[in-house]
Amino acid sequence: MHRPAAIRATSTARSLCGRIALAAALTVSGGLLFASHASAGDYLLGPQDKVRLKIYEWRASKDTIFEWTALNDQFTVGADGKLSLPFVGEIDAAGQVPGALGTAIGDVLMSRMGLGRPPDVSVEVVQFRPFYIVGQVTTPGEFPYRPGLTVLQALSIAGGLRTREDTSTRLEREVISGRGDISLLALTNVNLLARKARLEAELKGTDDISFPEALTKRQDDSSVALAIEQERLVFRARKDGLTTQIQALNSLKDFLAKELSSLEGQLTLFDEQIALVQKELTGVSTLVDKGLTAAPREIALERSLAQVRGDRLSAETAVFRARQEISRADISINALNNQHATEVSQSLRETQAQINEVARKADTAVQMLRDSEVTAPRLLALRTRAEEAEPIYSIVRPGSDGKSVEIPATEATLIEPGDTVKVKIPLPSLDASGLPLPGAAGDSSTSSVLGMAEDDSAAIGSARAATLSGTQ
Repeated sequence: MHRPAAIRATSTARSLCGRIALAAALTVSGGLLFASHASAGDYLLGPQDKVRLKIYEWRASKDTIFEWTALNDQFTVGADGKLSLPFVGEIDAAGQVPGALGTAIGDVLMSRMGLGRPPDVSVEVVQFRPFYIVGQVTTPGEFPYRPGLTVLQALSIAGGLRTREDTSTRLEREVISGRGDISLLALTNVNLLARKARLEAELKGTDDISFPEALTKRQDDSSVALAIEQERLVFRARKDGLTTQIQALNSLKDFLAKELSSLEGQLTLFDEQIALVQKELTGVSTLVDKGLTAAPREIALERSLAQVRGDRLSAETAVFRARQEISRADISINALNNQHATEVSQSLRETQAQINEVARKADTAVQMLRDSEVTAPRLLALRTRAEEAEPIYSIVRPGSDGKSVEIPATEATLIEPGDTVKVKIPLPSLDASGLPLPGAAGDSSTSSVLGMAEDDSAAIGSARAATLSGTQ
């Protein structure tokens, strides 16, 4: 009689514990959902929002709280505004608050899974869709959104206003760089002019270089003097090398000429020797015919005559060979002179082309330097005036009908996810010269910059003249 009562008491206790656990779980779930509402207010979901789902179900038959682990994960709202979930499929999320979306997911699960009651679903926004900022900012683009973000905070995220950059420092760097380029071009032009003078002297075969007046007038300049001295050293080295090669070939010709003369003398001696042997052979042949001398003597003379004629033929061949070697030496000398002239002519054409190129680059560099020192300060004055102007803010917000609406804003205006913040700085009024009207802030700094540009104009002209000298 007492056991059923005990069983009912145990069941009641288990049910009570289960309900307490469910209440605790729902309290956690509700706390998460409340935190979501507290952080985002009546935030409406949209594409690119990332949400975290937590789904629990109370199963009274087992006195346990079942966790839907397959759905307890993070999901992203698609471009079509739908959320794709396992067991649920696609469900509309865009335009709903997180709590309403959780209720809709629970209803679909109850319907599809045949549950007696919908499970408890918590929806928490873990990553909001981004906002955008464009206009006069340092780094326009897309940035992650966070609740409570204002226009001023968004401006700081984008690096602040673009006009706040140190323009004068940049202009100073451009001027220094431009002057360095012109100095380098001037030095290059000096070296090219000196090389051209040396090549012309080599082509003419003169004993010294005739440098142009553009260089001789500036020999006090160390760089010009160094270029002239270097080209003279190169000129002497190349001239000495060519002279040495030609002298070697001429020495070979002299040696061959002496050898030829010696061989020709040998031919004369061979001719005399042949005449003597022939005369003696004629006398001996007469005596042999008369029987006054032996035949072997005649044969010995004939043998001697044949040997002398063979030696003469060898000497004659050596003469031909010596004459051929002399002709080859002459050809080598002509080829060496022609090759040298060809190389010098080609180098001269290349040098002239480089001089013309340097002249064009110098024109461009001088013009850019003039723009940096004269024209750019006008822009600096314009930007200095623009820095004092109040920026104009507006927010382009997508509407529910698919159309965007542009809303005037201030620095304290709150931004919503998906908004595009536009930052515009009004330009000051200009006079006919393109400068701000008198009385504008920053006029004193602008005047100093303009004064510096006027003081440097003479230096620019001198640099350009030095760069282009000798190219006419």
